[in-house]
Amino acid sequence: MKKAFTLAEVLITLGVIGVVAAMTIPALITAHNKHVIETKLFKLHSTILQGIRMAQANSDGNFNLNNLEQDSVDVNGFSWKKSKAVFEEYFAPVFKVSHTYPKGTRFPVYSADGSTEVASVDPNSFVFAMPDGTIIGFVKAGNGEQFYIDVILNPNKKHPISGRDTFFMQYKSDGYGNFSYLPIGTYDKEKFKEYCASKSARPAHAMYPSAFCTALIFKNNFKIPKDYPVKL
Repeated sequence: MKKAFTLAEVLITLGVIGVVAAMTIPALITAHNKHVIETKLFKLHSTILQGIRMAQANSDGNFNLNNLEQDSVDVNGFSWKKSKAVFEEYFAPVFKVSHTYPKGTRFPVYSADGSTEVASVDPNSFVFAMPDGTIIGFVKAGNGEQFYIDVILNPNKKHPISGRDTFFMQYKSDGYGNFSYLPIGTYDKEKFKEYCASKSARPAHAMYPSAFCTALIFKNNFKIPKDYPVKL
């Protein structure tokens, strides 16, 4: 006698495989997306700090983001020209730039649920792309010793989501040349989650929702919290 599976047995097996796949594949995709975000943000953070250390070493202790020539069209210390000059002077050596974008380039960003446009790259940003496709908008912020960057990890998405496809990182000097990542405000975690998922373009401190999403990750040692309010 030849032994074989019946058609019913094959169909039942395929059904079970389909159910298991439907249950596990979304979790695997989410885990992969988390890993990509965490890895890229940590790499960017490390690159920024490396750029600062190199600039300090090359400036004989005179590293100052305000040393460069002031732009006549500054508005409260902000301008595209100044952002470009600071980036090219101090940070270009540590970033791999595949190409740059014209002045005024903007990218729409949507709220966590995808329903509302909440932000775009700052008009004062010097915008460039990296070889892995990540787009960076670098801004010399105001007249102080600080700067920030808009990070677009998935620029080809039709509706980039704040806190999933786009992030915001801000750095400031302590007055003695020591720069560090600057969280937005001193709120508790629940408030950060609320602002991260907000449909407002500037939920607090005149900052994008993505700034609060980024803070949640940074405060958790570059790991996305289990109760992160944005679907990945």
